[in-house]
Amino acid sequence: MYFRGKYMKYSQQIVLKNGKTAVLRNGVASDGSAVFDNFNLTHAETDFLLSYPDENSFDPEKEGQFLEQKAASANEIEIIAFVDGKVAGTAGIEAVGTKYKVRHRAEFGISVLKEY
Repeated sequence: MYFRGKYMKYSQQIVLKNGKTAVLRNGVASDGSAVFDNFNLTHAETDFLLSYPDENSFDPEKEGQFLEQKAASANEIEIIAFVDGKVAGTAGIEAVGTKYKVRHRAEFGISVLKEY
C-alpha cells in the first residue's frame, strides 16, 4: 500500500495455495465492465451477500464511475483481485457518513467467486 498525494493506492501480488498469482489493486474506470459482471456472478452464487443480481442498480458505465470515485477518495477504497486476468473478487471500504460524529465509521464488503 502506498500513498500518492492524499490518495491511498494499493497494488500487491500474492501467490495463492494453488501456485497461481493474484494481483490485488485499486479499481479504475476501465475495470467497470469486468467488475459489474463479477458482482452479478458472486451475488447469484450465494444468499449471504447484501443483494441479488436483479437488484443491482449499476450498469458497467456506472460501475466504472464508482471505481474512479473510490480511486480518487482519501478515505474509501475498492480493491480488485485478478487471477489469470479475470476478476476473482472485490473488497471495499466505504464511509458511513461525513459528519464529525460518524467519520470513524465504515462499511466493509467482500465478495469472491466460488471457484476461488
